[in-house]
Amino acid sequence: MARKPDKRVYVRRNRVRRKLQKRRAWAPITKHKANALQKSNLSLLRELERLLG
Repeated sequence: MARKPDKRVYVRRNRVRRKLQKRRAWAPITKHKANALQKSNLSLLRELERLLG
């Protein structure tokens, strides 16, 4: 019968998973250039919708 790993293994895995989660790019847009571009795109879309009816 295989031995159950002790709790240290799980702690280590969780620590790694947490680091990975922090590294993932789910953060909101922080670059001002990209943000400004997004804003201008939204305003353009609104303008087009208004013109089309």
